Amino acid sequence: MKRDRSQSMVIRGNRILLVEHQLFGRDFFNLPGGGIEENETPEQAALRELEEECQVKGTLIRPLTVEYKPDLESRVFTFLVEIPEDAVAKTGIDPELPADEQSIIDVKWMRLDEIAERDRAYLFGAGLMRVPYFHDEVLMWDGEDISYPIKKMI
Repeated sequence: MKRDRSQSMVIRGNRILLVEHQLFGRDFFNLPGGGIEENETPEQAALRELEEECQVKGTLIRPLTVEYKPDLESRVFTFLVEIPEDAVAKTGIDPELPADEQSIIDVKWMRLDEIAERDRAYLFGAGLMRVPYFHDEVLMWDGEDISYPIKKMI
């Protein structure tokens, strides 16, 4: 099995803390997370990655999902994590990459309607529907809607 990964889902009201990456000529948003180091638990890795990428310390609330990635022969662990109300997330780094190859360009608190469909799909796979606010929000969507309507940013 290749290297497992761990990530944190941090929620404030109706917003999700996401890390914006620029890689392979495109921008995309992910939950803060990364590879689990040797002798590290998935829980420890989720909190370490949150601190590295968003410069905030978190507290685990509960596990959300464990997803097996057959193409990578690895698992991705997702945890619901809280941070102090007065904590300010700031753009961090990926310590596994050299300074001139950093892919992290920003951290943002985003609503579902601000997130591209592709990036939202990963959030649903990571267990977003197990968070009561978002479960209830999706239940309110019009029955004809296939997906959440994205709000175009100008």
